[in-house]
Amino acid sequence: LPSHEECLTRIRINDWVRNKNQISRIYIEMFHRASHEVIILSSYFLPGRVFRKNLSMAVKRGIKIRLILSGNSDIKMAKAAELFLYPWLLRRGIEIYEYQKSILHGKIAVFDGQWVTVGSYNINNISAYASIELNVEVNNELFGQIVQSKLEEVIKNECVRITADDYSKKLNWLLMFKRWVSYE
Repeated sequence: LPSHEECLTRIRINDWVRNKNQISRIYIEMFHRASHEVIILSSYFLPGRVFRKNLSMAVKRGIKIRLILSGNSDIKMAKAAELFLYPWLLRRGIEIYEYQKSILHGKIAVFDGQWVTVGSYNINNISAYASIELNVEVNNELFGQIVQSKLEEVIKNECVRITADDYSKKLNWLLMFKRWVSYE
């Protein structure tokens, strides 16, 4: 950013010891404030009920949601649990892109090319309720557009889009049972 550019930032924390859940709340706020699009890059995407409800409501309002998730995971059970959620996400029109270059450990989100959050927060109940996490929230249109552009490059050049057809071709009852058990 140019040195004269104003850049509003806030540090946000989730800390179960101090009963702070600021990062979880900013994701929910993001779904309410977005007017066009949300892009989320998350390494362990296992959103809880409240997150999924707000995600679904954003889609119903016409917000385009794109998720960049790990194609390969270092925690196989977490990936199986995440895959269990794919049909729910795809039925709602949420676009899923799996990152292919390596195991993904990034955590960043941008909405409408103007607001960004980046940090240690995974979208799952462990980060929401049992870990101490720190994110930086940036409200700056130029920075938001740069981040959105970079995420779009990642989607285009380093990801594979997962469609409902692709997902269902690889399914059988045993695999679905394994994914359900992993999720539960």
